[in-house]
Amino acid sequence: MIRKLTVFLSGLFFAASTAFASNTGVTLTLPLVVKDPGGLHGYRASVWYQPESLVWQRVHIFFDASFGEWWISGHVPNRQVNIYALAPTLRYYLRNDPYFRPFIDFSLGLSYLSKTRFDTRNLGMHFSFQDIIGIGTTLGKEQRLSISFSAMHYSNGSTCRRNAGITIPLLLNVGYRI
Repeated sequence: MIRKLTVFLSGLFFAASTAFASNTGVTLTLPLVVKDPGGLHGYRASVWYQPESLVWQRVHIFFDASFGEWWISGHVPNRQVNIYALAPTLRYYLRNDPYFRPFIDFSLGLSYLSKTRFDTRNLGMHFSFQDIIGIGTTLGKEQRLSISFSAMHYSNGSTCRRNAGITIPLLLNVGYRI
């Protein structure tokens, strides 16, 4: 797991730093509280791109590409799933302070699940939606570091008869703008 994460983050960091310079960042997400299914562990690593044309005073829209590896402890069938996602994120800044800028994030995007069964859950199909809502802040003079808490849900939106979904009600996200 650590090797996969290191390789993925190294590739994201290299691609982001060479392609887009200061309008790009990386984020690592870890679950703090899990719900459906219980006993979930894992991480989500992402790279995001912020087009200058989508930056206004308090509202920013950026695009996030991510890889998540999630697993259930123990010797259960279908104990691991990988999720690839692409999503736009709307970020609303509550204050424009030069060292501390609190924000609210809203995101709805598309995802691909490596399996349609996870633990005892029938996820229905490989394609799904990724919903995220969060609150956090950027820190420092250059606003390079961000820390946030979010809730995330994967579901096919009832586009399939089976739609068990995956819900993580509390995640810790640590990001860095390159």
